[in-house]
Amino acid sequence: MQKLSLFLISLFLLAGCSGNRMKVTLDNALSIDRFAETVEIPISDIASRLGDIDPAALVVTDSKGAEVPSQIIRAGQAEPLSLIFQADVKAGSSARYYIASGTPQSYEPKAYGRFVPERYDDYAWENDRIAFRIYGPALIAKDGPSNGLDVWIKRTGKMVIDRWYSDYLAGINTYHDDNGEGCDCYKVGRTLGAGAMAPYVDDSLWLAINFENWKTLDNGPVRTSFRLTYPPFLVRDVMVTETRTISLDAGSQLTKITEEYTGIDKEFTVAAGIVRREEGSPLLFPPEKNAIAYRLDGGEGGITYIGTVLTTPATAVEDIADHLMIVTHYRPGTPLTYYTGAGWSKWGFETDAAWTRYVNEFSQKLASPLKVKTE
Repeated sequence: MQKLSLFLISLFLLAGCSGNRMKVTLDNALSIDRFAETVEIPISDIASRLGDIDPAALVVTDSKGAEVPSQIIRAGQAEPLSLIFQADVKAGSSARYYIASGTPQSYEPKAYGRFVPERYDDYAWENDRIAFRIYGPALIAKDGPSNGLDVWIKRTGKMVIDRWYSDYLAGINTYHDDNGEGCDCYKVGRTLGAGAMAPYVDDSLWLAINFENWKTLDNGPVRTSFRLTYPPFLVRDVMVTETRTISLDAGSQLTKITEEYTGIDKEFTVAAGIVRREEGSPLLFPPEKNAIAYRLDGGEGGITYIGTVLTTPATAVEDIADHLMIVTHYRPGTPLTYYTGAGWSKWGFETDAAWTRYVNEFSQKLASPLKVKTE
């Protein structure tokens, strides 16, 4: 009788707990495993299940009860918009996670970014796999204009950009050399660099100059995001303005970029491009993959791999003199989102096939996102 009573009490407690938590079921329709994939749940959905909640006091756990790092997303707004966490879902299967009120742990950041005024107004961002930077107004007087994307290859899960900048400016080390954690060995110049986008009109790329304003939107531990605005620039005979909203999630080799252009009132073509170098070569995909990839041989420094993936249909892939480009249409008033990034032969991508497989699977995941069910 005592054992039965304890059993009934346990069932009662479990039932009571389930009423105070939200179950999230994730279905993976693909035949590939998905690891550290970001899941985003609107705060309004959570409130509708859990009632009056403090968004800062939400805890995510997996099916075994282990806490999963999470982050409140505000996108630069005062009010919280959503809760994100990262999930693992095996191929063709489902996984369960739970959201409840509680006291979240302090998580080590795996995504971070900031404006770097001490280095000619760079904006730099990173996660536990890769790092990037883009150029601000103070650099124009020194190096000329560039709205291309720079990539820093890493072989450490630690956040490094603050230390790399500090050591570089103090003359201790230069981040252009690999000191055991990676380096900036990618040259951008007056190009699109590692997958930046520009209007592609009359068979010509029309490049903006360096950003003029920035705003950090969210900053770790799971995602860092920010927005850049650019001064007007000429596209054929029209002055166009550009806004880039950029984010990077933990674990991802590719950063997300959302482009918005104003000034042209009809649909036009744009291209995301990877600058060509003598020591590089393209790794092409079929057009339906909406992706391009490139290898850049650095000799003893290893191979830097670049990849770009569209979320809109590609109209062409063009391998011209100075860029490998993937082309699509931009519709005024409709932001265009795509992804671009890099990998390194010294950390996880030892062969061309390893990189093209990663880019291919990334493209598949975009086309077939996890199905999210909440209850």
